[in-house]
Amino acid sequence: MLDKNKFVELLTGLCEVFNKQPSKTIFNVYYEIFRDYSEERIKKAVIACLKTHKFNTLPKPADILQFLEESHEDKALRAWLYVREAMQKADFYFSVDFKDKVIPHCIEALGGWMWLCEQAGKDIPFIERRFLDLYRIFSKRELKDSPKMIGFFEAKNRENGYEKETPKPIQIGYKQEELQITHNPITK
Repeated sequence: MLDKNKFVELLTGLCEVFNKQPSKTIFNVYYEIFRDYSEERIKKAVIACLKTHKFNTLPKPADILQFLEESHEDKALRAWLYVREAMQKADFYFSVDFKDKVIPHCIEALGGWMWLCEQAGKDIPFIERRFLDLYRIFSKRELKDSPKMIGFFEAKNRENGYEKETPKPIQIGYKQEELQITHNPITK
């Protein structure tokens, strides 16, 4: 959590740059918006904002937030890159566990995991465009449970009563320390 005294110091300097008289209200409002960010990230965002700020007014919180968070377009493109990674690693055969829980909703809306993996290369740019649009829509919603991205092996094993023999899903988008390390004889 952001240290309030250090944040007030940073915001006071920002006010000085723009000849704005700092007030308790400004400090409180800005602090409430930025308190969950680290001091380092806030400093970098403020500096980046100052480099591009074209007006002689104190940057609004939204101006600074643009440098702290990805745009919807950036998030959607990153999500598509995770989908492409999963298609390469898991293909049609393996189930996939995406850290980003919006991705499975998009894939399900497109036709499902196995359907997506079966699509011809020439269709991928059109599917990508549709995915990006779906991602922007779904990311604005409060989503409950994500659909499971089931691959061929898991589907067949379930169908034949061999659920315990199903390989663990390929995990995509997780940091190394978040990965569930389990022995999987099929994906050695």
